[in-house]
Amino acid sequence: MVNYKGIKNKLKRFKAIFTDHWSAFVAQHARYNTPYYQREINKMLNCGSEATGFAIFQCLSCGQGQHKVHFSCKGKACPQCGKRYARESMTKIAARLFPGVSYRQVVLTLPAQLRTKFYNHPSQGHLYSKFMMLAQQCLEELIQVKFRCKSLKIATIVFIHTNGRKGNYNPH
Repeated sequence: MVNYKGIKNKLKRFKAIFTDHWSAFVAQHARYNTPYYQREINKMLNCGSEATGFAIFQCLSCGQGQHKVHFSCKGKACPQCGKRYARESMTKIAARLFPGVSYRQVVLTLPAQLRTKFYNHPSQGHLYSKFMMLAQQCLEELIQVKFRCKSLKIATIVFIHTNGRKGNYNPH
């Protein structure tokens, strides 16, 4: 049985951390002081409240009892919605995997010497896209050399994460 009250309390404490410390964090880490991050944090803080909207339901048989259900924010920074988004993404990926095939996770990190150039690049998204294509080509070449077979092809599922666990800029 799911303890919804416990989950709600944890979420409330999590949101309180952001409410209490977001301003100080942004003051120390100016790169997060952007409209994008502010929108994401505000969405997360308002998740499940009247600010995100709601629907009212009542019994179709008797017309008694109204129930208000608040909408979620659907934000990736939100612990509830982000978890749902990640789970749905993994389910879609898992449905496309072949049974009996070995899969490996490889994490490639952008060298520290290039991070400032990537961070300040005007077409950052395009640069990340090229980085991911190059990473795929490098992995494929590595496999071809290892197995001495130039006709081997690999399939990749590529994600880019721009932040490390500490919140620092670390594209990987």
